[in-house]
Amino acid sequence: MHEEKCLVPDYTDLTCTDLMIRIVMRFRRVPLNSVVECIVRRDQRDSIEKPFLRKGYRVEIETFGTNLYLVKLTKPEKTG
Repeated sequence: MHEEKCLVPDYTDLTCTDLMIRIVMRFRRVPLNSVVECIVRRDQRDSIEKPFLRKGYRVEIETFGTNLYLVKLTKPEKTG
């Protein structure tokens, strides 16, 4: 379907709750300042953008297709 699908996980089939769990699990395995990318639907994008911004993650979103978005989340350095 998408050329980049093999490089970036396509999470469009997940519920918003399952998506959040999957992203948090991926972040547990990566060092600070790492980027986690995924392809999501519009409703998923809306569900993850604000919570991750509030927690200090850098959030970048690019339109990937009709109702599809490439989301890049950067894990923040721990402070304090």
